[in-house]
Amino acid sequence: MTGCANEAGEPDLYAIPVLDQWLVLSPQTWTVAMVNRSAVAALARFAEGSSQGLPNELQALWRRLTRNAPTLPPPDEGPDKLVVLQPRACNMRCVYCDFDAAQAAPGILDPRQACRLADCFARRLRKRGERTLRVHFFGGEPLVAWFCTETIVHYVRSLCARMDLVPWFELTTNGDFDPSLIPFVGDYIDSVVVSLDGPESVHDFNRRSPDGGGTYARIAANLHRLASYPAHLCLRMCVTNRSVDAMADVAAGFCREFDFEVLSFEALAENACSRRAGLSAPDPFAFAAGLLRAETLAAQEGVRIVHGPSELTGPRISSCPLGRGTWMLGPGGEIAACYLDPERWQARGLDLALGRVDAAGGVSIDQRKADEVAALVRAKPRCVRCFCRHTCAGGCHVDQTPPGCSPAYDQRCLAIRAITASRLLRRLGDEAAVELLAGRRTALESIARHPDDRLAFGQGTP
Repeated sequence: MTGCANEAGEPDLYAIPVLDQWLVLSPQTWTVAMVNRSAVAALARFAEGSSQGLPNELQALWRRLTRNAPTLPPPDEGPDKLVVLQPRACNMRCVYCDFDAAQAAPGILDPRQACRLADCFARRLRKRGERTLRVHFFGGEPLVAWFCTETIVHYVRSLCARMDLVPWFELTTNGDFDPSLIPFVGDYIDSVVVSLDGPESVHDFNRRSPDGGGTYARIAANLHRLASYPAHLCLRMCVTNRSVDAMADVAAGFCREFDFEVLSFEALAENACSRRAGLSAPDPFAFAAGLLRAETLAAQEGVRIVHGPSELTGPRISSCPLGRGTWMLGPGGEIAACYLDPERWQARGLDLALGRVDAAGGVSIDQRKADEVAALVRAKPRCVRCFCRHTCAGGCHVDQTPPGCSPAYDQRCLAIRAITASRLLRRLGDEAAVELLAGRRTALESIARHPDDRLAFGQGTP
């Protein structure tokens, strides 16, 4: 066996059934091809080390699949970005939110703590030869602590000027903020992600103000104002059982109403709060079909559809911030590898706390714990047989692939697998096949439920 191999020496070649053919993939060389049943069987025999040579017409494909194939990248030497959770509190009461924002302590981060951590972060970036210092404001609702956001932005801009770095600011917001903040957000934040769950009736059922009233009208007004500023705008829709069949219509409606660049779809992670509101996770195949249809419509308007775990980015060892070494700074000065409440980690047997920062002193990072967190990206037995192992790479390490999770694909896995295969077909330019898949649930299920995608050792053969 030559060429493509992961860190365990296993071949990273996959074969996925698509309609009446097979999609052959090397995610490390980003080679993809559609072949028939006989061809995939011949490739599988050759991958197993069979002395029988490949037919001439398949030899060129084999070379493309295996040429200069790199092994998996090592874990990051340091964080890819600094995420600042100024408050965990929020000014909205979304019916499916289980972050306990309504009950969160009113504490707000001392901005000096973020500045100290930015100093440390900048020094590490310079040492690694990187040029961009990324800061992501998150929450709760980060603009509840507006003065903290403003202070950190100005400090980091000054820091980058001194250290010859380029600042990049991201903001994830519910969009229901005072319009007087728009000039600063629009001019100083590079990328703004605004949550909007669909048309007004759907959004206002899900995402409410504390008095139970709707929030769509105020958010829409802010989006229209932000469109005149240079910030990149991304709309994010949380898709539920009630909205999954309208995904394409929502995409078309957003494109008509707003001026933005990216639309992100995220399936609801079902919880006790959502169940009380009558909301559940969307059917995975309806979600996949809806995303594919929305992608076709949005592309005509120059809008890109994003679904994080299904992005054809890689090869990567994680699509989760935890696996990318991200530092999350909480309102009490605690540094963690994950933004979720620590009780969520602990319930999974994880300790993701990394250290602390003192506003008047320095930064303390427990490198031993950081190394343990980095090792989690290698311990995902569910992913071993999946062709998405170098793109999705396991998803959330807390909720989707925690240590000891079932090896069976969960509902999110099924959607990710169906979407990723369809996007690979788009990469081949086969829009007709994508359209067929979007309208044929059984074909999506055949892809998603295929038990083992590995080509070698007979695993991927019919």
